[in-house]
Order: sequence, then C-alpha cells, then structure tokens
Amino acid sequence: MMKHNNMPVHAPLYPSPFVPYECMDQKSIFAYLRVDETVIKRYLEDTPFDYVDNILFVSITDFSNCDKIPYMDCALTIPVKYDDTYGGYFLYEYENHDAAIAAGRELWGYPKKYADITLDHNGANVTAKATRYGKEIIRLECNLEETIEKIPDATLTPHLNIHAFPNPNKPGIHSTRITSRDTSPDFQTKEKYLTKVTVHLQGLETDPLGDLHPFEVLGGGFTIGDFYATEENGWGHVIG
Repeated sequence: MMKHNNMPVHAPLYPSPFVPYECMDQKSIFAYLRVDETVIKRYLEDTPFDYVDNILFVSITDFSNCDKIPYMDCALTIPVKYDDTYGGYFLYEYENHDAAIAAGRELWGYPKKYADITLDHNGANVTAKATRYGKEIIRLECNLEETIEKIPDATLTPHLNIHAFPNPNKPGIHSTRITSRDTSPDFQTKEKYLTKVTVHLQGLETDPLGDLHPFEVLGGGFTIGDFYATEENGWGHVIG
C-alpha cells in the first residue's frame, strides 16, 4: 500500500514519482561573486567537502512553467570537491512552493526554505528578488545590452548535497549520506546573455547572508531554455 516515496504516506505533498518533469522556457538570472575564502572555508568545516575556490554562484530561476509543480527558485552555490568528484554545494536555497521544497529536501537533500520570489523580464531589463519574512534578502538586476566577454569557469555540477536525517529524540543528526544530481546534460539553451549584474545580499538571523560581505561581482548573465529532469539524469545518486 505504501507506494509513495515521500511523506506523508496517506496524503503526499508532491507528485510521486516526481521524476520525470520539465519546464519549458525556463528563465534564470545569475551572477558570480568573489568572496572571502575564510568565509567559504568556515562554511565547509562541518561538511565532508573540500575547499576549491572562493567563487559564489547566485541565481534566481523561474520554474513557473514546470509541468509537475510551478515554483520559483533562488540558490547560492559554491564549487567543492568530494573524494574525486568536483561539483556544486548549496549554501542556501529558497523556493516559493511547499511541495517543491519538500521534494528537493526529502529526495536529494537540497537545503530549501520558503521565500517569496519574483523574476521580471521586461525588454532588456531583468530584475529578480527573494523576500523572506517580509525582508528582501537577495536581489539581482541586469540590462541585457550591457554585455561582457566572459564569466568565471567554475564547476558547479553535479549538485553535491548532504542528505541529513535528524535525531528523533534529541538535537543533532542521526545519519547522513551524500547525494549527487546533475540535470545539466538535458538542458536546452534557447537564449543566453553574458552581462553585468548588480547583486544585493541582506541577511536575517536565520539566514546570515551578511557573512558573505564584502564581495566582488565577476559577471553573470541571463538564460532562457527548456529544462528536463529525465529518468536518466533527473534522479539523484548516493555516493557516500
């Protein structure tokens, strides 16, 4: 009877199976930041991941055309190394739909929280922001006509997550496993712009984004494309 792979069993929060799913004409604005390497190393102290670089990738992505769950996503990712695998570790991630949050956390360990997220693409101007508890914590803005030649070459896929299970009877973690997930081979780019991007980060007590200051914006861009989470690449894999 328990055919679902998510909780709660009798009234699943998200569709099961969740994969495959797709999002046509997905829009994403992104920026690469250079931050203090001591901050990044501090984030990695309690993880199994090794430091690679002090690049921080910030993105806000519109998944509102997703055929399973329409949602918006905002993520802050750093390059890391796990054994011989290089990929991207999510420091923070926000979404605006409880089912999307639960699916990413329960299935693969993405550190998702709720935020109100918008992305406005008006001609050459793109503005996106994430707001949590009424406070704007992330804003990305660009003009697609303000082009740049290149962006940093940082390895951010596969996504490497700590799939942690909390103790049911006391504080702390009962067990963890490391998952790897990479949908990038199936993404089909329709439009891509490399641009100057303005970045604003403001922290909350529960989300100390202010720790990432000061930072240097190294460039960014905007993409439109078709996203696919296929049976081959949409699922994650336990690698540790």
